[in-house]
Amino acid sequence: MALTEARSGVDELLRLADALNAELESRNGRAERSGRGQFVTPSQAAQTMASLVEPAGGVLRVVDPGAGAGALMLALVAAAVERDSLERLSVDLVETDSQALGLLETACQAAHLVAEAHGLRLETRVVASDFCDVSGWADGRIFDAVILNPPYMKLGASDPCRLMVGRRHGVDCPNLYAAFLAVAVELLRDGGQLVAITPRSFANGLYFTNFRRHLTDKASFRHVILFDRRDRVFQSSSVLQETVIFSMRKSAPEPGDLVRVETWSDHMSGPHEVHDVPHHNIVLPHDPGRFINLPGSPDVMCVAERVAALPADLQSLGLAVSTGPVVDFRCREYLTAAQAEGSVPLIYPLNLKHARVEWPLEARKPQGFTVAPQTRRWLFPNGTYVLVKRFTAKEERRRVVACVYDPVDGYDNVAFENHVNVIHRDHGPLHRSEAESLANFLNSDLVDTYFRMFSGSTQVNATDLRRLRFPDLCESHHSTLFGATDSCLTDRRVREDEPLS
Repeated sequence: MALTEARSGVDELLRLADALNAELESRNGRAERSGRGQFVTPSQAAQTMASLVEPAGGVLRVVDPGAGAGALMLALVAAAVERDSLERLSVDLVETDSQALGLLETACQAAHLVAEAHGLRLETRVVASDFCDVSGWADGRIFDAVILNPPYMKLGASDPCRLMVGRRHGVDCPNLYAAFLAVAVELLRDGGQLVAITPRSFANGLYFTNFRRHLTDKASFRHVILFDRRDRVFQSSSVLQETVIFSMRKSAPEPGDLVRVETWSDHMSGPHEVHDVPHHNIVLPHDPGRFINLPGSPDVMCVAERVAALPADLQSLGLAVSTGPVVDFRCREYLTAAQAEGSVPLIYPLNLKHARVEWPLEARKPQGFTVAPQTRRWLFPNGTYVLVKRFTAKEERRRVVACVYDPVDGYDNVAFENHVNVIHRDHGPLHRSEAESLANFLNSDLVDTYFRMFSGSTQVNATDLRRLRFPDLCESHHSTLFGATDSCLTDRRVREDEPLS
């Protein structure tokens, strides 16, 4: 087969993928796609994903869950034509969107024509069914590979899909994309391959702990592609979550296994950072939370090793972290102006400015909280605390923004709103010197880089802070606070005049 002929077939299929994607977006509209959690796969991203599928022989059996307009199937056929190593390719395309089903048939017809012209035996099956309900469509099928861009949708505790996947597969999935991944792994043969493009949010945090354990118990990472810019992969959909492409093998990791990690500017540019990371550094074997560390460069891997070597965590330091207990929309009757009679300071994230807490502010948010018998359980004793924003703006330079809260004269208590994490000692204040040291450490480049390695969102959970390793604050003048990291990064101490937001 001539290379120019193969390239012609590839280009034809990729152009069709983009055209069918555009047609599906036109048919459904933004609101409909959002309601379905549907984000079409750009042809270039689909092509990258197809390149990660590694056939073990001359026959490849694949399922594409939530197939949309068929971009991944078209990319698979294009890759098979270019490689010219497969004899037979079988693809099941599972989709519930009635607007997409006709487009899938069009995609299959075009794929069959190109495959036949290049001597590839192609079998396709379009299945109008709920992928997660395998009893309705799988008929006992087992696959060599699953390739997917699953829908993104939060699932409530009583959601039928979440309950069904939990009941049948023993895994709790707080998002539909996690449910798709959990079911996908079950459909693979031993040694089979999972290739997916998803948000990075499953890599950390409490909500996905059960899912991460399930996933990493059954499969091991082989290849990871990270993106510098969160808005470059799904440009037509204004996706703000960080996206990752990854492949996994349904097998336990072997000693010495390496994971290829690439960092791209966007889905068309190709990698500008490539390195191999030991699998045990991606998923730490003894980490009960099974956080998934995704270092974008060797320097970042060095950061992970330095953080892991730090001697303490909050618990061993005698400290704890809690989310602020005041949920303002649930207790509006207790919100009041600053310095109102019978009130205490109420601290929001907007009060964390310029490396300190500024209160009161002239702001739309109320700055006071009424003290009453029913509100005392939400108050902290007045004193020194370290506050960390739970959410940072996308454009903020730091992922972790920490400030020292100094007590305001004239008050016995203080209230912290729910979008602030509070570091405290047994629900009471810290020493001023340790609070300053903690804030400096949390605002360092070391911590910022470390959080970006495993966190795909701008959220900083209390769980993440509990997991974080800290220097020993008892050492004289806290001398090890930054010294342990000099060989990786030059950390920044926060200056009083350096803005954090």
